[in-house]
Amino acid sequence: MMSMTTSRLWPRFAWRLFLAYFVCLYAGLARAEYPTSQLLMEAEKSIAGEVLHYPEKAPAKVTSVIVNIAPGASTGWHQHGTPMFAYLLAGELEVEYIDGKRSQVKTGDAFMEAMAVAHIGANLGNEPARVLAVFMGGAGTVKTLVVPPPSVPPAAPGAWRAADLVDLAKFDPRLKFDIRYATANNFMATPLYPVARALLQRPAAEALRRAHARLLARGYGLLVLDAYRPWQVTRTMWDRFPKDRAYLADPLQGSRHNRGAAVDLTLFDVHSGAEVSMPSSYDDFSPRAHPDYGGGSAAQRAARDLLREAMLAEGFSVYPNEWWHFDYDDWQAYPIMNQALTETP
Repeated sequence: MMSMTTSRLWPRFAWRLFLAYFVCLYAGLARAEYPTSQLLMEAEKSIAGEVLHYPEKAPAKVTSVIVNIAPGASTGWHQHGTPMFAYLLAGELEVEYIDGKRSQVKTGDAFMEAMAVAHIGANLGNEPARVLAVFMGGAGTVKTLVVPPPSVPPAAPGAWRAADLVDLAKFDPRLKFDIRYATANNFMATPLYPVARALLQRPAAEALRRAHARLLARGYGLLVLDAYRPWQVTRTMWDRFPKDRAYLADPLQGSRHNRGAAVDLTLFDVHSGAEVSMPSSYDDFSPRAHPDYGGGSAAQRAARDLLREAMLAEGFSVYPNEWWHFDYDDWQAYPIMNQALTETP
């Protein structure tokens, strides 16, 4: 039989038990219904290391946009005038900064974009890249400003030879020329050179003349398509066509063309003057352009191999992805140049 003391304590215990149950039930419901959160980032600096500063006088203004970058496209060189939060909703991007640093950004990455540091984003993937951009500035603040690409070529620590470019048209008048980058008949579909000239370092030009003599004895001549290329043109090609980089020189390394030690060429028939058919056209960015491509006709492959044989015999090597591109063996000895092509050397 319950004692008097126990009977008095039981209501208090029951009430506390009920209250504890209710608190636990409410907490469980709260955990189930209250939205969870994921911290994307906390930053005091931009991705380029700049300390974030918000406008002190202008009224605050926040702008959010979604930027869509197609596969194989780039943003062009630009910089921002205000702190900008970026979140990659889909796809992937490679971002290059004016100091030469590159970073890879993938779906789900969040970062504070660079402000006064010029940069360019390139979509190297096969899917569109979608970026949520939130500008946190003030009224009248410049959000994005288009800027010119870098104009200073990288150093070439191993270069020890002084440049001595010669005009191939004067050096070997038997050569023929079709300088495509001085016209719109090229993969960029726009003229890249102001004049149609082909310059080459003197030792490479001498080796080319010897190779030409070998081919003339076989009834073929050399048709020069390109030689020295200013570094700025290499930079433009790289920025404009990110998906074709297997066939383009990295401007951060410089190309053999920039050193005046590479030449693009094909054959012409001495008797008819006609260009000889090859397994691919010039600047064909596909396996057909590879020097060991097994397709095409037997005559096309024979002509390609004859060209390579003559060039290799005189100290050139063929580029692995392009049957028309030949590097002079001493190319590392020359500096990376950005000298503009003009009417006179």
